[in-house]
Amino acid sequence: MKALFALTELTRLRLYGERSLPEIEGVEIYEVDVTHMTAEQWEHCLSVELPDILVAGWGTPMLPERVVINSNRSIRYLCYLCGEVKKVVPRALLEAGVPVTNWGSEISYTIAEHAVLLVLAALRNITVWPVYMQGVQVDAKRAIGLQSLRGRRVGVHGFGAIARELVPILQVFRAEVRAFSLGVPEHIMREYGIEPAESLQELFEHSEVVIECEALREDTRLSVDEGVLNALPDDAVFVNVGRGSVVDEDALARVALAKSLRLGLDVFQEEPLPLNSALRQVPGVLLSPHVAGPTSDAFVYCTELAHANLRRFVMGEALQARVTLESYDQST
Repeated sequence: MKALFALTELTRLRLYGERSLPEIEGVEIYEVDVTHMTAEQWEHCLSVELPDILVAGWGTPMLPERVVINSNRSIRYLCYLCGEVKKVVPRALLEAGVPVTNWGSEISYTIAEHAVLLVLAALRNITVWPVYMQGVQVDAKRAIGLQSLRGRRVGVHGFGAIARELVPILQVFRAEVRAFSLGVPEHIMREYGIEPAESLQELFEHSEVVIECEALREDTRLSVDEGVLNALPDDAVFVNVGRGSVVDEDALARVALAKSLRLGLDVFQEEPLPLNSALRQVPGVLLSPHVAGPTSDAFVYCTELAHANLRRFVMGEALQARVTLESYDQST
């Protein structure tokens, strides 16, 4: 059995550093640098190499249509080392029954960590600290308006892998956690010890802190609109580590100014965030450049999962972190 690691030089470096590719019994490992490959060169490469397993990542070219629709294609498993597969994997490959996996929930904890970082930084008003380090003679603790997370009413919009990593962290702070996510059964939320909200509106009405981590779908696009945001109390915290387009950003800027909201944002409708974005004018806003996950030290867990899946495939065992047609369609 032949496995072809088709990675760009940068992706190879980011994911593996100085580490070698795995040795897997019963599998011949080949590697090709696809950094500067044209579509024609990529198709030729696949026709020459004829891999049983294709290992791909950021920057790997899209699989050619002629390869996908060919019933005699060599590829029997596509192992994607990263998250979003749509730039490499056509839907037709999944429809043809070829198994596809990605890093699954391996980086979710890093995003949960970042969400809590933004919440704490907003509550402690971290953006004004430098001013009070310049020798200003005032009672900084009183002037900054420090707040704690302990005992706060925290609403989580979304209840996928990130939210499930968030819950135990928030519980350490004795936060009162509620969640809302369309399509997620209430009993699953209760299994994590949290109370499901009846609606998105109710979630915001009862929260002093809201963490946005809902998936982007047609029924969630711009679902956090002006009406929902206005349900937040004055001086509430709103953090987004999910998808920028779940939130009406213009409305968020208006409501934040009107209600003195504390914002911590890692994702945006347009990235990088335009210099003229109204969000940049919100006092104290915390902006991070879509870096919630993964952290550089988390890549080893992603590649270990991939290598374990390669061994499972060889042994005929069930694969972990499979991409389904449903998850493919819901991803962005």
